[in-house]
Amino acid sequence: MIISRAEIESIISAYRTSAAKRKARIAAASTPVPTIDLIEVTEPLNLAELREAFVSQPYYRETVVRELRRRIAEGRYYVPTEQIVEKILGRLIADAAVR
Repeated sequence: MIISRAEIESIISAYRTSAAKRKARIAAASTPVPTIDLIEVTEPLNLAELREAFVSQPYYRETVVRELRRRIAEGRYYVPTEQIVEKILGRLIADAAVR
C-alpha cells in the first residue's frame, strides 16, 4: 500500500491539532517549571570579563534539572505518546524528503 504525501500531511495536520489540545490540557494541569535565566551586570565589563561571567554560568539550568529529577523520582514525569509519535512521523517525513 502506498500512502501519498498529501495523505501524510493531512494525517499530521489532524494529529497536531489534537496533540496541541492535549498539550494545552496537560500544561494547564501540571506545575510550571521556572524558566528564567538572568545575568546581572552592575558595572561595565570589558570583553574578557564578560566572557568569564558567561562561562562561569552553569551549562544547564539547575532549577529545571532539579524539578525534572524530582518528577522522575516521584513517577510523575512522562512524555506523552502523541509527542513521541509526532517526532517519529516528523523524522520519517524528513528522511523521505531527502531521498
